[in-house]
Amino acid sequence: MGDSYNYFLIIITVVATVMCFLANIYVLIHFQHPSDRNQAWIPKLVVVFGLSIAQISVLMLPLDVANQAACSQDIVRSACNFTLPMEELWYTVYMIMFIMIICVIPITMFYYEADSELSFLGRVWSSIQWVLVTLLVVGLTIGIAYGVAGYVDYPVEAVTAGMVPIGTNLRGMSSCWDVGTVASSPVLGGYKCDATIGEVDEETWSVRSTFPVYVIACVSVAGWALLMVFAGVGVVTLPMDLILSFVNRPKTIITKSEYISKATAIHTRASELQERSKTLMRQERDGARTRKWKRNLLELNQDLALLEDEEQDLSEVYPQGDEPDAMWAFTVMNYFLKLVLGILATVVSLCWVLHIILYMLVDPPVSPFLNDLFIALDAAFSLFGTGSFALFCFYLICCVMSGNARLGLSFLLFTAYPMKPNGTMMSSFLFNVGLICLCSISVIQFCADAFDVYANETDIQQIYGVQINHLRGLSALYTHNVFVIIFLIIAGLSLIWVLVTCGRPPKKKQRLEDFDY
Repeated sequence: MGDSYNYFLIIITVVATVMCFLANIYVLIHFQHPSDRNQAWIPKLVVVFGLSIAQISVLMLPLDVANQAACSQDIVRSACNFTLPMEELWYTVYMIMFIMIICVIPITMFYYEADSELSFLGRVWSSIQWVLVTLLVVGLTIGIAYGVAGYVDYPVEAVTAGMVPIGTNLRGMSSCWDVGTVASSPVLGGYKCDATIGEVDEETWSVRSTFPVYVIACVSVAGWALLMVFAGVGVVTLPMDLILSFVNRPKTIITKSEYISKATAIHTRASELQERSKTLMRQERDGARTRKWKRNLLELNQDLALLEDEEQDLSEVYPQGDEPDAMWAFTVMNYFLKLVLGILATVVSLCWVLHIILYMLVDPPVSPFLNDLFIALDAAFSLFGTGSFALFCFYLICCVMSGNARLGLSFLLFTAYPMKPNGTMMSSFLFNVGLICLCSISVIQFCADAFDVYANETDIQQIYGVQINHLRGLSALYTHNVFVIIFLIIAGLSLIWVLVTCGRPPKKKQRLEDFDY
């Protein structure tokens, strides 16, 4: 039998899970706003758990690959006892993320942003009302779609064995040929036939998919809609922003008089933003939530984010505290680190684009490219291939967050929730956690398809490659690479946009009179 358990893999899994939770606790402490310290404990728990489950889901892909190595290649898959029940783990993690996205994170976010004048029960009930409406709409949509089109259509080929009824005239059959009179074969009458007789017929077998698989497919489509836009922008802007941050870094410390002058200007603009926010609050109380009001609110959020950036820049060029020289040294080292990360991000972005073109869009593929790289790294040392594989998957999540911030700040398409060290409110945390959870589902599918040679015969391949990619009504999106093509188009447009604007950030508004109320 195939009892080939790898107990070391179980230990690695437990250690990696604990490390994810500890790392996300540090991320929460490092990024949280000072006003949220020692309060908002429930949102903090949701943030840590949401980030951890999203990271674990991405790490499960290389774990699935390693789990296949528990049995040698000469053992039949059905006779192998794998180290971990990956299929059950995949379904469990996906259902948890679905509940987090559709229920837990929205309730927490609505509760956190509810009117502070409401009581605890009032804020909870207000949050539940919003989420109940969302659940009703999503539940009806997925339920009706599952009832109508919740089938997996498998294309199959029907063949016929070489045996034919006695007395059949074999003359003219494409799979038979005349070999002369054969005395020992009176039935065949001098004809010899292939094992397959007749033309191969193509058929379609329709099987009802399981409901969890259909839920995963629907959530994956929603995640793809965000992934192809945000990651398409972020795959260009992420390395560009890191490199430009180094290019535009402060070269020296400013004097005290310059600091006072710049701090006074920031204070003046902060007062203007405060007046604008009061005006918007009065208009909201009067029921004037028009389209112009919403646009002014987006512009206010944009300017608040930019003002916080200016304040951070000012604190860098005029370090204060007990050891200002040491703080300046850390600032310089931080910008050089961004340069290194920017170069690495540029290489990873180029590798992703080349891999998509050479392996996913060309039929037949020109080269397995990154698949061969991961296999070669695994041959040298198993953690090299697994680590590189995880790096490419996590990089897409980073691109999503970069694209979200760029689109929100530059085009005012939505309220941007940027994450900044010591300046991230819990609403921003919760929004980005929901975004990461939703996009991580599509990232896993994207990586499973892009690296199917490396991830061959894994359980996630059975979920995506065998079932979801053949779901009725959705299969065309994957077989024709619709999402991937749109991703490349958006990446190309983003590159043109960055080259034209030279990566400049959004223009800063200076005067209150510039805004139309």
